Amino acid sequence: MLDFLRQRAGSWMVKALLAAIIIVFIFWGVGTFRTRKADLLAEVNGKPITLTEFRALYAQRLQQLQALFGSRLDENLLKQLQLPAQVFEDLVKRRLLAQAAQEMDIQVSPKEIQLAISQMPVFQTQGRFDPRRYRLVLRNLRLSPADFEEMVRADILEAKIRHLLTTPIRATENEARKWFEFENEKLKISWVKIPISQCEKDVSLTDEELKEYYEKHKEKYRTPLKLALTYYLLKFDDLKKELKISEEELKSYYETHKEEYTIPEKRKIRHILITPKKGESEEELFKRAQKIRQKIKGPQNFAEVARKFSDDPHSKKEGGDLGWLSREELFESLREVTFAAKEGEIIGPLRTPLGYHILLVEKIKPASRKPFEEVKEEIRKRLLAERLKHYAWEKANKIYDEIILLGGLEEWARKNGVRLEKTPLFTLQDPPSFLTSEALEAALKLEEGELGPIVETPQGLLLFKLSRKKEPEIPPFEAVKDQVQKDLLREKALKLCAEKAKDLLEKLKGASDPDKMLEKLGLKVQESDFFARKTNSLAGVPAAVLRVVKGLGRKGEWAGEPVLAGEAYYLVRVSDLKTADLKEFEKEKEAYLKRLTASKRQEAFSSWYKTLREKAKVKLFQELPNL
Repeated sequence: MLDFLRQRAGSWMVKALLAAIIIVFIFWGVGTFRTRKADLLAEVNGKPITLTEFRALYAQRLQQLQALFGSRLDENLLKQLQLPAQVFEDLVKRRLLAQAAQEMDIQVSPKEIQLAISQMPVFQTQGRFDPRRYRLVLRNLRLSPADFEEMVRADILEAKIRHLLTTPIRATENEARKWFEFENEKLKISWVKIPISQCEKDVSLTDEELKEYYEKHKEKYRTPLKLALTYYLLKFDDLKKELKISEEELKSYYETHKEEYTIPEKRKIRHILITPKKGESEEELFKRAQKIRQKIKGPQNFAEVARKFSDDPHSKKEGGDLGWLSREELFESLREVTFAAKEGEIIGPLRTPLGYHILLVEKIKPASRKPFEEVKEEIRKRLLAERLKHYAWEKANKIYDEIILLGGLEEWARKNGVRLEKTPLFTLQDPPSFLTSEALEAALKLEEGELGPIVETPQGLLLFKLSRKKEPEIPPFEAVKDQVQKDLLREKALKLCAEKAKDLLEKLKGASDPDKMLEKLGLKVQESDFFARKTNSLAGVPAAVLRVVKGLGRKGEWAGEPVLAGEAYYLVRVSDLKTADLKEFEKEKEAYLKRLTASKRQEAFSSWYKTLREKAKVKLFQELPNL
């Protein structure tokens, strides 16, 4: 039954059946005391965490990971990330912080949530909060406004607790100086490299060893799941040619959307800004503004007075010229009076948060409407875009019903003279470029030969069936013998090189002249230029080597162990040191104080939360679902 429904998800027959099922749920309901109890996942100090809540957050986190990793997000990666445990810990943290906030009498008001959301750039259009964009973004994330607002509330709550607990914590100048000295001390390092390939010649392998290695590491050679699709892509570009927009429709849209094509009234404005001086009262500021106003004899000397007295650094040199402005581009308190003024009229002084303004309305461009011929093609494109998706889905659903009635995708293609496309076998890690994550997800649920649902892609609507499914398998030894040999050879060479490197390192540490010893052994010594400890990358030095040497503190000191980086072991020492230039500290002091303070505060908050988590009574009533 489920396969039938899935296979025919776009059909009108299934839609009617689903409508009937929905009516049953509306009248009979689905929630009972027993189901509510079954929904209880855990308790944190007596406060419940529900399965519904867990699933919602899990779905959100999973979608974020899918966006980040794409097709690389497979079962193995999900296991490594331990997503269910992470989601559960996030929910525990929310409960504990909410309880702590209650004890501290910390609250988050609806206005704070509203303000935080309105200031998020992702929800803004031209720098302003856009409710339509807000709903659209949340819909794409599969989040309800209530769920998202709860997440924002939790974030604000955590920020307030952090602020209360950590604001008194500050780094001292002495701590900042020591950190500066350590980070800016300069090192010169030298190293010798022992390539693993050199040790491979000393390794011999027997067939018995290869077979034994294969038996122990069979899973390593398991092939990934492979799929192949047969499909028809209903391309948007082709469908555009079938849609015609008449001249009457274009004119009708133009007439009913006049505001979209109206150029608002604009005014060419000059201004003089008078900002408060230190210690100046509001009354004194106003009087100073009035005196400057009196110096203006008319439009002819306004620019001259602006150059002399305006506090606006951006327009002062241009005589206060602000250019052509629409009503929305002015401070709200200036709009009405400025747009009510006549051409050549001087207004002010008027108060805004910046100070007092004196304005000159130089010229006025009345509101006008773009001619129909100028915007006709723009309207055509808009109407085409609006109708295209609906038209495409309508056509795809008709095709889908035909496919079902005819008994398959191939039968429909034969009847209609349509050429179907076929993909070769592909893995989920390397799918064809036109397949979206939604299409791959749908294909994974199908059995071989089964028709999938209609899926939207950037190019068009995809109608497909799973033509082949090759399950993961462990190939026989002979099929992977060459790879097994490479893997075992490297493993043994790695072990041999590690032993040689450790033995040589111990000898070098005790040698009176390490360089001479290395020269006798025919090993080339390489040396870097001086670099600061805070350096994150250095030409010719592997990142693993750089991380190790940053912690060494004495001239001549060797790294405690050989460092494996890529296909070689490195024996590394500090060949020279230079102390940091403390003259530079004064220039960077504030930045260091800020960074160190932030680090100390984070450490303090983490320690506080760790104690809170350890003391918490967390009862888990059922295993975490692995969704």
